[in-house]
Amino acid sequence: MIVKLPFPDPCLFPNAKAGRSYRTSISAKTKLRDDSFYLTRQAMGGWTAPEGDIPLSLVFVTPTRHKRDWDGMAGAFKAAQDGMARALGIDDSRFKPVLVDWVEGAKPGSVIAAVGVQIVSHKEVA
Repeated sequence: MIVKLPFPDPCLFPNAKAGRSYRTSISAKTKLRDDSFYLTRQAMGGWTAPEGDIPLSLVFVTPTRHKRDWDGMAGAFKAAQDGMARALGIDDSRFKPVLVDWVEGAKPGSVIAAVGVQIVSHKEVA
């Protein structure tokens, strides 16, 4: 199953949150989690989660040319991962392995999540 999700709000990236109260990012976190829940439900169709580990491949289509690192993007995506897991009726610890890649894109950016399959990106993502 492939789900196209919104790019995380900049305030959700761990380096942006350093030393700030959770109140500065809670509304963005809640919105990302809820949007991911509904978009995953919509994409599911008749798909059901298999038993055991479920591979999750994430390709971040970045909205700007800022330098990125995988752990920052994974941290910013945590709320979305929780929303996806809730939609699938699973615990997010079952997403294993989780592969993270990113490509330059255009505003507003997005995250393409492949659930149950492993994808590998290159320089172009449509």
